[in-house]
Amino acid sequence: MGFRVAVVALILGVAAHTADAFITGPSIIAGSATAGRLPLQGARTKRANFTPVMGHKWESDRKMRVAVVGGGPSGACAAEIFAQEPNIETYIFERKMDNAKPCGGAIPLCMIDEFKLPESVVDRKVTKMLMISPTGKEVPIGQTLGPNEYIGMTRREILDGYLRDRAIEFGAKPIDGLV
Repeated sequence: MGFRVAVVALILGVAAHTADAFITGPSIIAGSATAGRLPLQGARTKRANFTPVMGHKWESDRKMRVAVVGGGPSGACAAEIFAQEPNIETYIFERKMDNAKPCGGAIPLCMIDEFKLPESVVDRKVTKMLMISPTGKEVPIGQTLGPNEYIGMTRREILDGYLRDRAIEFGAKPIDGLV
């Protein structure tokens, strides 16, 4: 295990799905240790002296390991992009891969095309809904949608599973467990 271990947690927005939109390689290292050993508490860690540059591609023969913590939509998309890089060995950690998360599951219409999601991921197509906050405030949703537009309602276990499976197809290694 002579590789440098990089632990990376990324939060990606809907617009940052393309590989050119964010940094790859060691310039995105959030924390590191050598040979899989973590530094002792209070010890000074040696930081990589790389300057992050948007769109910078890691062009080296040196193999990197990247751990993406969290297998939801953001983590799965990050793992997919890292797994496509030839010199990055990608791991995706999720505490429970088949978990049905308590989430409304609403996704904007643009996400379907931008993330290349199949129609089967969308459970329901909603054109109008009324959200009621815990304080009782009512917020109507969907008033600005066009005639052929909708809010896609998904079940998180389906959406997350699809995105994780796609990352795994590109070579990401799934790890079911807590980090």
